[in-house]
Amino acid sequence: MWPKILIQSLKNQRKSFIFWILGLVGLIALYMAIYPSVRESAQALNEYIEKMPEAFRAAFIGESDYASPVGYISSEVYTQMLPLLFLFYAIGAGSGAIAGEEEKGTLDILLATPVRRSRVVLEKFGALIGGLLFLSVVVVVSLFIGIKFVDITISLDKLAAVTFNLFLLSLSFGSLALLLGSFTGSKGLAIGLTTATAVLAFFINALAPIVDFLEKIQKISPFYHYTAGNPIVNGVNWGGISFFTFIIVVLLALSIVAFRKRDLMI
Repeated sequence: MWPKILIQSLKNQRKSFIFWILGLVGLIALYMAIYPSVRESAQALNEYIEKMPEAFRAAFIGESDYASPVGYISSEVYTQMLPLLFLFYAIGAGSGAIAGEEEKGTLDILLATPVRRSRVVLEKFGALIGGLLFLSVVVVVSLFIGIKFVDITISLDKLAAVTFNLFLLSLSFGSLALLLGSFTGSKGLAIGLTTATAVLAFFINALAPIVDFLEKIQKISPFYHYTAGNPIVNGVNWGGISFFTFIIVVLLALSIVAFRKRDLMI
């Protein structure tokens, strides 16, 4: 049986995907165009960065030499730009998967067909995966081509590894938004609560190096596991993948339970 709900959900996004492609490719091209000037000012930039607060460096710069090829890509692209964009997409798609359909009044049409609620959640979740995978491929291909023009050498497998971590990070918060939307039926509430959780998790990880009590709970933050092992240098981090997989599976299971048990206001 074809996953009609999944396919239709992706079809509904095809126009927005065009803008996502243009935006991601354009931003990556811009960052690649800026890098030569960063490389020429490497010493001054590194001296300036060394004077920054440790928490700020950890949150926005990372551990690598900023002006180095790997440090620049890691800091500007994978620490700042892409997590923000991917979380924006994932939280929006996850919250709208069930709650968005309910608020638009289209969920009753869907459930009027002989389809189980669990299948609806699973296929909506599949559409979330499909959208994030598509954007991940756009990022890897764009970067792999872009770095060739500015003499940056990063292997394709390393780009794939760090982008896969980004995919898992985004899918985790997208799954949380799906759960909250399935439980409450409110897209706005799901977006707000998930965004607040993401911000809290980000600052727990960012401030942990300078706040003792946060250091003790740092590993509960998905952002810690996103950067753990420095995948752009060392490749796949199986510990982080295991953490994200567990979180995603639990959130998906809870989403199915919440949607099956809730009385829908349709």
